[in-house]
Amino acid sequence: MQCISKNKLNRMKNRSFNIRVLFLLCCISITSSGQASVDKITSSTPIQLLTPSTPIPESFLLDVGIPTFNDGLYLTDDDDLVFPEVRYAESIYFANQLAKVLERSGAWGAVRVIPNDLVITDVFVKAIILHSDGEKMSLEVSVSDISGKIWFTKKYQKVAGKLAYDRKMKASLGDPFQNVFTQIANDMLMTRENLTNKNVQDLRNISELKFAEKFSPDAFSNYMTTNKKGFVSLTSLPSENDTLLERVRKIRQRDYVYIDTMQDYYDSFSQQMHFAYQDYRTATYDSVVRSRQLDRQGNRRIVAGIGSILAGIYGRTQAETRLASDAGAATAAVGGFILKSGLEKKQQAASFDESIAEMGSSLESEIAPQVIALEDRTITLTGTVKAQYDQWQKLMEQIYIQERGSI
Repeated sequence: MQCISKNKLNRMKNRSFNIRVLFLLCCISITSSGQASVDKITSSTPIQLLTPSTPIPESFLLDVGIPTFNDGLYLTDDDDLVFPEVRYAESIYFANQLAKVLERSGAWGAVRVIPNDLVITDVFVKAIILHSDGEKMSLEVSVSDISGKIWFTKKYQKVAGKLAYDRKMKASLGDPFQNVFTQIANDMLMTRENLTNKNVQDLRNISELKFAEKFSPDAFSNYMTTNKKGFVSLTSLPSENDTLLERVRKIRQRDYVYIDTMQDYYDSFSQQMHFAYQDYRTATYDSVVRSRQLDRQGNRRIVAGIGSILAGIYGRTQAETRLASDAGAATAAVGGFILKSGLEKKQQAASFDESIAEMGSSLESEIAPQVIALEDRTITLTGTVKAQYDQWQKLMEQIYIQERGSI
């Protein structure tokens, strides 16, 4: 009787253990298939672009410079679907998209994409790309003015739903991440409307003197002072008929013409990559979502497979009959199949990642040499847009020295 009771007890333990394992595997399987089949749908209702509450006179419009965005590659790791070629293109494309939105708001003077923050302007918008794929965009944006005051630093994020890439809905919804740029523009306008006319005029004057200081520090640095926090304020202004200031203003007009030429390059680059990039985003969205789903399925199937193998091994070690031993072997075999299926899912996810890389490698940028005709010579600028601007800066310094010598 004791032996029968012991066998019954062991069978009950085995049955109880197997039931718990099977229940766990069922839960894993149901959860995996349920979550993997659901795409996150988010609202794509466009945010309204705000305009000034009252018209701003032209003399009080602040110019805005947007350095090409920081690509944020140093923030990524091996698990991120990031390709340097794409990020470099995005750093220009996003900056240009924001410039177009700011122009439409009617709240600013000249809005330009600039190669770096060494370009002198009234307001700067700097941004780091924290995340960007077809599904999600995340930016960290910092807006400051020429006096050194930071208007705000803020993170912006938008998750695109599947409807954003629906061909029937795409025309009415516009760019999937347009709301990010619209919100940045609205936040900038709210800060701008808190400035007085004196604040604005001071910024415009500081901007002009900062530009002049680059060419003649001795002549123009005394008009400004910088406090311990790094904020610049005016102490006085040069007379309107100051000869050196007139020379600097002519140089600055030439600089504006050159920066506008660079803006044409940024516009052309963005237009050329627009359709290819939207196709890339669409494909990336599907690939990112499916890759994540497959990766999740793969992980769960691997866990379930290992659990099943362990259950089978446990059943075989505890079995006291051939039938029970065969059942344990079958359970282990099922676990091996699930494990293999999980690994295949992981491999399939990796193939989607590779397809994204292939598309990303085609988004590269080049800039042709620029030939600039001056009164006495012709200059050819070569290299990247930043390298060409550095060459242009040196050329302007030479022009200033020549023109100052002729005074």
